[in-house]
This record gives sequence, C-alpha cells and structure tokens, in this order.
Amino acid sequence: MSQEKTWMDNLIIEDTLQKENIPFYHYSEFENLKLIGGENVYKATHKISQKTIVLKYISLHDKFTLDNFINEVKRHRKLKSHDSVLKFYGITKQENTNNYMIILKYANNGSLRQYLKTNFQKMDWNIKLNIAKQIASVLMHLHSNEVIHGKLNFENIIVHKENIKLNYFGMAKHASESLKFFTNALGPIQYIDPQHLELFNIIGKNKCSDIFSLGIILWEISSGKPPFEMDSSSHIDLLDNIVKGEREMMIPGTPSKYKEIYTDCWNHNGNLRPEISQVVKNLSKITVSDVNVEFETSQSDFHNFTDEVISIELDKQHDDFEVQTDSPLIDVSARINKSINDLFEFFIDLYKKRRHEMNPVMIKNYIRKCNKSPVKVLYEMIRHPSYYWLTSLIGFFYLYGIGTIVDYKMAFKFFSLAANEITDMKNISFANSSSPLRKFYNINKEIGLMYLASLYLDGLGVEKDRKKAFQIFSKVADEGSLIALNKLANCYELGFGVEKNERKAFELHLESAEKGDLVAQYDVGRCYTCAKGISRDLAKGFQWYLKSALAGNIWAMCNTGYCYDYGVGVSKDVKEAFKWYSIAAESEYSLAQYNLGCYVGQVKSFEWFKKSAENGLTNGEYMVGRYFYQGHGTKQDIIKAIYWLNEAKENGSKKAKNLLNEIIHRYR
Repeated sequence: MSQEKTWMDNLIIEDTLQKENIPFYHYSEFENLKLIGGENVYKATHKISQKTIVLKYISLHDKFTLDNFINEVKRHRKLKSHDSVLKFYGITKQENTNNYMIILKYANNGSLRQYLKTNFQKMDWNIKLNIAKQIASVLMHLHSNEVIHGKLNFENIIVHKENIKLNYFGMAKHASESLKFFTNALGPIQYIDPQHLELFNIIGKNKCSDIFSLGIILWEISSGKPPFEMDSSSHIDLLDNIVKGEREMMIPGTPSKYKEIYTDCWNHNGNLRPEISQVVKNLSKITVSDVNVEFETSQSDFHNFTDEVISIELDKQHDDFEVQTDSPLIDVSARINKSINDLFEFFIDLYKKRRHEMNPVMIKNYIRKCNKSPVKVLYEMIRHPSYYWLTSLIGFFYLYGIGTIVDYKMAFKFFSLAANEITDMKNISFANSSSPLRKFYNINKEIGLMYLASLYLDGLGVEKDRKKAFQIFSKVADEGSLIALNKLANCYELGFGVEKNERKAFELHLESAEKGDLVAQYDVGRCYTCAKGISRDLAKGFQWYLKSALAGNIWAMCNTGYCYDYGVGVSKDVKEAFKWYSIAAESEYSLAQYNLGCYVGQVKSFEWFKKSAENGLTNGEYMVGRYFYQGHGTKQDIIKAIYWLNEAKENGSKKAKNLLNEIIHRYR
C-alpha cells in the first residue's frame, strides 16, 4: 500500500468516524498495555479516569470493513440500554502506524471459555442456570431489536464480576480473510449454523443461526469444556461431520429439561428451532427443586443446592470513563477559554430560540464548522478547572452522545450538578446582580433544571416521574423563566404530571409568547392553526409564526415558508416560501432542507435532499437513495442507493422498503 493511499485511507476513516460521532481517543491517553488475548487484544489503563479497558485491533482499511464497523456502532446504539451488552467507548490509533483499535470495557473474568475453565469445578446448577439465562436474555434483547449477532461463540461472551457481557465489536474482517475463518483454531466452526456452513454463505445469517450457536453454548455450560474438544479430525472433516448432523453427547448430570432446550436449539432444520423468547421461557421453568429430584442418586457429583435459583444480577455500576475534579467552589478567575465560551454562548442562544429537538444537530454542525473534535471539546470541558460553569452543556453532550456514547445516567448527573452544585452563593463573589458571572451561573442552572425535568418526563437515566417534572417546570417558571412557563404549558397540553387542559395550555403559551419567548410564539401559532385550546384562526397563526421567524426561530421560519407555500393564513407566494425555506435550510433545519429540495432543479435538489438526510430526516434519506438509484442529480450508484434506502427503511419508511425490494429483485 503506497504512503499516499494510506494517508487518504486514514483521512476517509477519520472523517467517517467524525460524521458518525464515534469517540476518538489519542493513543497517548492509555498506559500499562498488556497482551491478554492472541496477537491483537490488550489490557490497558485510561490515564485520566484510571479505568481498565481493552484495546483490540480492527481492520478499517477497505470500504466493506469500515461500513461493517459503522453498522456495528449503530447496532450498539440500539442496544445501549441493556447492561449485558459489552460497553464500547470509542476508537484509537497507534501512533506512527496505521493500526486502529477499538476501546471496550474490560471484563475481569475473561471469556466464557476462560471463566468455565477456571471456575467449573466449583459451579453448581444455580450458577450454570444463571449464566445460561443471562446469555439467553441478552440474545432476546438483540432479537427484539431486530439485531442478529451472527458470530455467537465463547470468544464473544465475556464475564465481568460473575455477570455476562455480550460483545459483537471488532469482528469485521477483510474478504481475503474469510477462508482463514475456517482454517484457524477450532473455535468458531462448532458454533456456526450447519445450514450456513453447508452452502458457504449462500444462506445469510439469521435469528435461527444465533439460536443454533446458543444451543452449542448451553451445552458448553453444562460440560465446562469446548465442543468436540477430543475430536482429532481435520477442520474440513469436522465441518463435514457437523453438516451431516454430528452433535456432542449429553453430559451425565444434566437436567433433562435443560438438555431438551439445547438440543432443540441445535436442530439441523432452522425452521424447527425455537424462537429466543421460548428459550428464555423454558429456561425460567427449570428450578433447583427440579434439578434436586433428578439427581437424588448422584448428589456427590455436585455441590449443595440452595432452595431457589440465583436471580440474574446485572452489573449496575457505572461503566463509562469518569473524571474526578476539584471542588467547584474554587477561584472563578480560572477563566474558560474563548472557543468553549463561544460554544456555550451558542448553546444558550439555541436554548432560547429553538425547540430543543433541533439542538443536537446544531451543536454538532457548529463544532464541525469550527474544525473541532467533539471528543476533544468534551474532554476539555470536563478537565477545565471551571468545569462547573459548563455542567449543563456537558450533560447535553452525554444526553445526545456528542463526543461520547449516549449515557443518560451521566447526563442526569451533570444536569443535577448544574441545578444544585453551587448552592451557597456567598461562596462566590459577584460584583453585582447583573454581572456576566451571575448571568452565566443562572442560565447554566436554568438549563440544567429544564433538561433534568425532561429526563424525568421520559424516564431517561432516572425513574419516570412526570409529576416531579411538572413541579420543576412550575418552580422555575415562578422564578421568571419564560422557557419554563412554556414547558409548563406543554405539560397542560399533553396531560404530563397534571390534568390535561388545552385552554390553560394556550393561556400559558400566550403569556410566555407575549413576554418574548420565541418558542412560545411558535406554539401560539401552532395552537391557532391546529385549534389547540383556542378556536382555529389561520391568519393569527401565520402572524405568530412570522413574529417568531423574524426573531430567529428556525421552526417558525419553516412554518412561515409552508404558510406562503400553501396559502395558509396568508396569500400564496412561492417567492416568499422559497425565501423562508432557504433561511431555515441554511440554518441546518432538515425539514426546510427537504422542502427546498422540492423547489429546485435536480442537481440542487439532490444536494438539499442529501443535507436533510445527513441531518437525520427519513424522507430525505429516501429521496437520496432514490436519486442514487435513478441517477437523478448525481451519478448512479447502487451501493449508495441501498445504503440510504436502508437508513430510511430502518427509520420506518415504507417507500424505502418497497424500493429496496425492487432493487433486490432487479439485481438478483
């Protein structure tokens, strides 16, 4: 590989990682590297947090493996809520090399194989059933989210503090390495669906394939040893034997119900294997008393049983990097640097002028335009001596996974700090009530409280409590916050934490709007046009949209364009519609970008559809996929068409699903 091509490849990789908001850590941030697995897995320490982590080499230098990795990250984000999915922190690159490494949570008990080898002699059926149930439970979580593991084996099941952690990261390989997969150490072959082996990838991996692998793993738990460990035949012979139906023998002392479960799972015919929900149900029916009855004649082979099965206890400890800081009540003269201060000012402006749904995209775009790394920005904020002035923004980064993975608990922690950290104001010296520092403190606290209430509303990082959310909004509104007053109106409108009352909601929206809150002005316009708590009046609705738009509210700009576009409360005016769509589109509002794409010629249309797609609009993703497929406004590219259509399909687009089926049928 030439030096120039390598440089270009690295540029593409790092640009892709940044676009996907995958955290990137400098290799120098890790120390005490120790080889712990094969030739490519290291144990290391993160210098700042002192967290023990795992570094694992991963190949990203071709489009297939890079795309595969990105898809793995997206699947991980879908599964992030389950404690038994191994934590993924980000990626790093060895200095002065082209070697990329993923950063994973360290598991202190190693792989399932290592754990069984070390502990099997002291394991009773309480422990074995507990492990089996945990593995089945996390696989059910994958399948319920329409995620197929595809390579479920002992290497990818990790044990941490006696609890299961499932890993599926870093398994992407070069196409040229696929044959090596069948000729390396015996490990994977025994776990692969024989129907898949039989036809060498003609049949793709599916949920049934995972069930087969699970059956082999359940047998391994019962035996404490690898399947076909004593088999001296070649890899090809073993493969042939498995395809022909060869399976391991039952281990004496295995509960008959347990044996039925794993033998059903490894049925050669995938259609006859149970669904994962049935496996979980069947495992839950096995009790210690059942095991005791079955083994009254062979108790000497096992340790004493307790009266009930050990319940699954997932690791509840916080798994992400945490940074210890000094007390917040320190000298405020340790100023925040200009770039971070500018970002916080931009964040405040968004908070005041936009509906909060847009803010993550706006912040990401702002950071990108400043040629900053979101990972570095977050790191800089957390490590700054005056970090406590930025706690609402740090919480925001964790809430939306900017420069880190989404972590609702950490978001809750920092929003709580923003709301409560500096409780004794006499410890901080403010020159006067209107000083910039006091305003900085007040707005940080208000934003923290608003997001804290939102987390209670949705039950993110904390138990859902809509009454508490309502109380927070009410308290902050009483202290003079127009934004909190408008949030209070939303609670009345939707019946969150209070009895639903649309009339009361409108009155609060109007009160906040008349005092100058831009989002409230938009909401008043919405109430008039949708007859929410007030009689429909399209002309008044338009006037409120226009008022909010003129003051800088992007949603209102788009709605103003829509009103001109379709003559809602104002005479139809295509030029005015185009003007307002353009302003909102330039401000990165995805719906306005999509609407603008409907106005212009094919080439410009494609560009605007693509911008809306990159900002997450499903209709935009569909249109980009369609344009790539048809070669409209861009060069025809079936691969890119499938990529964008699949994105739209995953977000619920039926049109994308139908067009994907058409493409598959055509190129079959």
